[in-house]
Amino acid sequence: MAERTGPRGPYRKGLQRRREIIAAAAELFAESGYAHSSMRELARRMRLTQTGVLHHFADKEELLVEVLGLRDSSVADYLSELDATDVATRSREVARHSAEHEGLTSLFIILSAEAIDRDHPAHTYFVEHYRLAQTQTLDPGPETSGHALVSPEVIATLGIAVQDGLQLQRRYRDDLDVVEAVDAFWRLVAAARAHWSQHPAPEDSGRGDGDDSD
Repeated sequence: MAERTGPRGPYRKGLQRRREIIAAAAELFAESGYAHSSMRELARRMRLTQTGVLHHFADKEELLVEVLGLRDSSVADYLSELDATDVATRSREVARHSAEHEGLTSLFIILSAEAIDRDHPAHTYFVEHYRLAQTQTLDPGPETSGHALVSPEVIATLGIAVQDGLQLQRRYRDDLDVVEAVDAFWRLVAAARAHWSQHPAPEDSGRGDGDDSD
């Protein structure tokens, strides 16, 4: 008996059509944003009726979830092929992936701006995204980082802000090398940590002792 290697027939065609619709929705959302995109326009691009699109997806919100998942899985698959696990290298590679997949990156930028509204269907997604990003970017550094003037948590927050801010700037500056800039940020962090290890801040630095009397 021949071994089955995957879905066949109508089911396989259905999966392929779903992927095509998701890809088309990603392009549409990247161009127009979620709020200004319509299922009618998506159906037109797919040369389907709206009923044909709704055969595969219940509504636009379900499509949004799938589109965001497409971006996440693309980044995750790319990072899974890397041997390096340090934060600086992974941050550089995320920047490289973003530069090589400008459509998905534009999609992320546009949707993240729209989703500031708590009623936006992607708001919860981005809350969770930044929570996970903080965890994944957190790098305690060498043991001497206990003397650092900036905590690992703040460095992680700055690293995420640098990554996202550079991708936004890239939309306005063709000359900007995002990968180089991300590398430069983590080199600055390494240099600062090396300095702090040689010149540790006093434990009471920045703290008053409460006694200003002579």
